[in-house]
Amino acid sequence: MTLFGGMRFLCLSGNVLTTRIGLTSLQARLLSQRLTATHVIFDFDGLLVDTERCYTIANQTMLRKYGREYTPEHNAMIIGRSEQEAFTLLLKAVGLEDKLTPKEYIKQYDVILEDMFLKCKAMPGAEKLVRHLHKKNIPMALCSGSRGETFGPRREPHKEWLDLIPLKVFVGDEPTIKRGKPHPDPFLATMKRFSVKPSDPSKIIVFEDSPNGGRAALAAGMNCVMVPADQYRKEALSLGVTQVLHSLEEFRPEEYGIPPYD
Repeated sequence: MTLFGGMRFLCLSGNVLTTRIGLTSLQARLLSQRLTATHVIFDFDGLLVDTERCYTIANQTMLRKYGREYTPEHNAMIIGRSEQEAFTLLLKAVGLEDKLTPKEYIKQYDVILEDMFLKCKAMPGAEKLVRHLHKKNIPMALCSGSRGETFGPRREPHKEWLDLIPLKVFVGDEPTIKRGKPHPDPFLATMKRFSVKPSDPSKIIVFEDSPNGGRAALAAGMNCVMVPADQYRKEALSLGVTQVLHSLEEFRPEEYGIPPYD
């Protein structure tokens, strides 16, 4: 839900789906045209680059070594969270908290992931959007729950366009960010680090793929465009984020006060 003048609305692909206080579809559409975003924050994994399946395979491999299974419910529980928090929750959920620390888990997990990352492809529309925002001088940041040391292999195949995003915040490296997603702390910390500060959180569009990330953006008072995997689409629609898309290729910058694609 986006709040303007006390009125909230939810939209999908630019078309208003539901209104919360009796607005007509036309009124809500006119309100949506008043959105003027000045800054953009991207999640990374599963949003810009298709790394989420790598994490799933790595977790499946790890837990099978200890006679456990990695389920879709486990994935839903940890997606979008910082690694430390995610693996603390996961180890407890599968009854391995007394056999393995999160740090020990991460060390083995990273070895499994290293080669896989080099083969990950960009998500549809991601490179086009980043290049467009760069060309139009829209300040961009990346805010990820992972660690910076694992970003190198993920970045390498896409270095040319990912490096157009000048500000990168890795929650796993930030002791000052006490709480990860779904709390607002990661996005609020990122907002403060823009060299040119937004006048208000509502001037920021957060692009996310995970429900936990969507909750974090809403809690931070920011607009959120979600591109969830199919299994999270229903949950994403229930959150009341600004827009839910099937792909970044559907995003229309002009709906947010950003110049359209050339």
